[in-house]
Amino acid sequence: MSEPDYIVIRPAPDLPPGFLPERENGRWYDRADMPQASAEASLNALIKYGGGVAVATGRFEVRDYDGAVAEVYEVRP
Repeated sequence: MSEPDYIVIRPAPDLPPGFLPERENGRWYDRADMPQASAEASLNALIKYGGGVAVATGRFEVRDYDGAVAEVYEVRP
């Protein structure tokens, strides 16, 4: 399967309360707008956000209204 066109941001289970702004929980982003991981990065692409790191989980979500698929990225401190 190729990468979906979108990513969705979710908090990791151990993320401290209030670390991730509520408006970001569940927010979808177009993957093309995200910075690319460098060649030295691990297989999990990392996206830095507000002092945390969003890590690809290998899980996916589907939007109800249009069937679009997004890869879930968990924010970790």
